[in-house]
Amino acid sequence: MKKIASLMLMACCCAGPALALQPNIVLITADDLGFDDLAIHGNPVTQTPHLDQLAQQSVQFSDFQVTPVCATSRASMLTGRHFYKTGVSGVHGGRDFMKLDELLISESLKDNGYATGTWGKWHVGKTAGYYPWDRGFDDAYYAELYVHENSYGLHNGQDVRHKAWASEVITDYAIDFIDRNKEQPFFAYLSFLAPHEPWLSPEQYVEPYREAGLREPIAQLYGMITEMDAQVGRLMAHLEKRGIADDTLVIFLSDNGPWWDSSNLGAMTQDEWAQRNPNQYSGNKGQSWQNGIKSPLFMRWQGTFKPGTVTHLTDISDLVPTLLALTNTARDAPNLPLDGVNFAASLRDVAHAKPLTRQHPVMIASHDVISNKPLFNQWTPIDVAAKAEMHPEQQWVAIRTEHYKLLQHASNDRAGYPQSIDNYLLVDMKGDPKEGSNIWNDSPETSAQMKSLLLKGYQAILDAPNSFKPPVYQIAMDGADVSVINAFGPSATWGNTQSKAHLLSEMKAAGDGAQYDIQVHDAGTYRLYLKQRSATSSAGMVVKLSTVGEQSQVITQQLSSAEMQSLGRLHLAPGMQQIKLEVVQNNSFKPWAQLNALRRIYLVKEHSKRGPTDLPLPN
Repeated sequence: MKKIASLMLMACCCAGPALALQPNIVLITADDLGFDDLAIHGNPVTQTPHLDQLAQQSVQFSDFQVTPVCATSRASMLTGRHFYKTGVSGVHGGRDFMKLDELLISESLKDNGYATGTWGKWHVGKTAGYYPWDRGFDDAYYAELYVHENSYGLHNGQDVRHKAWASEVITDYAIDFIDRNKEQPFFAYLSFLAPHEPWLSPEQYVEPYREAGLREPIAQLYGMITEMDAQVGRLMAHLEKRGIADDTLVIFLSDNGPWWDSSNLGAMTQDEWAQRNPNQYSGNKGQSWQNGIKSPLFMRWQGTFKPGTVTHLTDISDLVPTLLALTNTARDAPNLPLDGVNFAASLRDVAHAKPLTRQHPVMIASHDVISNKPLFNQWTPIDVAAKAEMHPEQQWVAIRTEHYKLLQHASNDRAGYPQSIDNYLLVDMKGDPKEGSNIWNDSPETSAQMKSLLLKGYQAILDAPNSFKPPVYQIAMDGADVSVINAFGPSATWGNTQSKAHLLSEMKAAGDGAQYDIQVHDAGTYRLYLKQRSATSSAGMVVKLSTVGEQSQVITQQLSSAEMQSLGRLHLAPGMQQIKLEVVQNNSFKPWAQLNALRRIYLVKEHSKRGPTDLPLPN
């Protein structure tokens, strides 16, 4: 029986006419799944019977777009805002942390009486305060990236290991959660790791593709997709078994387009890539071409939404305002305005769905942030110096309206791609959805309007005071004895210091350094430890760690060859503050010695018995 909405139905500022129900929500995301990876979209090889069936039972969206990479898509999907505004501008370093003042859909739904859970890939923060259990989820499994076999990670903050494949583990957690919460509205977010590389799948799913004559990399890739499909089918069957399928809104999408290479098995051939992309959309993951951002979107609410296809432009940021409307959920965050648009009307009446009215075109961008700051790369923190050297006309971005798409500095070095004119490529998305022609010179008025919208739109994001904001590390949050700072996620760098995905490197000359923003929850004295992945090149380097402010404290230490070593003690007052790590001098016999593999800075309360031998040592 369908649940009657609670008596405390809240009027949402973005809601249309209220439905009489408060549905459960099952949100399912795939990782690096292309639009063409599903059989229903024309793939001649993949076997996806359960997702195909879900599509046929759903409202499908033929022009739904996400962002070119995973973390940015998840930031917009969970907040309804442009990801740069949330602080997420990349996939690693400190650029994949969502600001702590952002309001997530999980928090809004929880306030409206929903039980909330998520399992699998998170990728919008990975230290205290940023985990899913800190951000509105009652139950959460933070899966290690990208471990497909024998999945492990953190369940509600506790270490867990499983002798099972990640897709199965994620589904198991979701089914258990649903069983425990089926008597109240629930929000279940399953974030699969498949089919992100390394391509690896259980034998039972790989063998049929081998028998079909596919090479091992492709058999493993398609096996991952079919395994995930089977787990989706198991979940759908469970909803039916529990008698709540008609009470549940099921949503399926991918986080970005497909990728062509695997760290364990190598790259696809051109023929294999063509077979995987039968609709011949241009581009791939990481790019603003359609194949980098075009995603399936299926939304099934049996008995409420009539299956059909919506053809108007829909963006991943539109999901939050739509879910708020469908669940009669309030969102009290006037200082964090939504960028997405409510499309509930299109779901209620697919046959008469109309293009959405937007205040601004949709800005398409990802980790390819361009700054003229020296040594800047895709993991460098966007500090004041970097932001000052970011200019809209230099960015690898695109902008989309219902009718047109403008790409700036588009990568078009492959055969058959249209060439840019004056660094711009304008596409008529209604007449040319596969982006085959550049009409920049054919429509000068439209070109000028789109260029103005793109440059002004990016400048507005740059001008927002909290856009691209770096992480703030939480010290002694909830009374924790041990706190972690990711050395590779600073708020600023200078000198020769270079950022990498999981390391801070090249600190070799006096003055080279990095700064970290911290929020101290418990004043007191802390022992500090430095963790390196490899310390063979840093022995003899003298470093200092200091607090920033009028009463600055400084500790200085000559490093040994130990990967984990003590730096000294600092007394920290409560509140927001900064600490700096800098090179003082090189006392090594090697003039080329340097800190080249910094991983973590640990802060341990003075009274704690924990020391360097029993601190968590992530890879």
